[in-house]
Amino acid sequence: MTDRRQFLSASAAIALSACATTPLGNIATTEIPPPQWRAGQSWTYRRSDAYNGLDRGAITREVESVSERGIRVVTRRANGATVEDALFASPGIQLSGTLSENGYVVGTFDPPLIRYAFPLVSGKRWEQRMHRTDANQSRYYLAVWSAVEGWQDVQVNDRTYRAIIVRRTMLLGPTPPEDLELHREELEWYVPELGTCVRSRIHEWTVTLLGVEPGYRLNLQLDSFKSA
Repeated sequence: MTDRRQFLSASAAIALSACATTPLGNIATTEIPPPQWRAGQSWTYRRSDAYNGLDRGAITREVESVSERGIRVVTRRANGATVEDALFASPGIQLSGTLSENGYVVGTFDPPLIRYAFPLVSGKRWEQRMHRTDANQSRYYLAVWSAVEGWQDVQVNDRTYRAIIVRRTMLLGPTPPEDLELHREELEWYVPELGTCVRSRIHEWTVTLLGVEPGYRLNLQLDSFKSA
């Protein structure tokens, strides 16, 4: 148990060091309110491998329904295969879903995962300690460190948008088959006008008693969107 505690402490320290970076963009005091998600809205992203630039296929996130139960957002590949079926209490507050493309980090979150702590403003930070419960009712400890950075102009096809940058570093817990501690960093360019991020850089790595083992890196770029 002592080794396990020491291992988790070291793992968390690595995650925190990943957060301790110089903020990107221009700092401003503009506050961003939550978007209004409506059934039928969708956003399609091109994915590429950050190591070699190879195309990794497109995904589409669609607001399937908005009800008293919550907001259901389903992500699918171009062939229709479901990547994630997520439920949000409100935009930015995630009740359940998938936290890694490797498919193992799926379940409900207690307390809910705060992806965006609206209103967003440069310099805002929040931390969470939470649990994920999977379909077998197994519980796993999670920790998330989030920070709102500065503003940058981003290009989406032939248009330029103003985006605020959100950095999210996550300790996702053990994953099979070796039960290595999985870490993930998400760097997102959120455009208030569109109510979503238009660009995302994703990096995963695992931590062992011997050190850090790099995982995959993905880049996402908004290609098209549909209003409700």
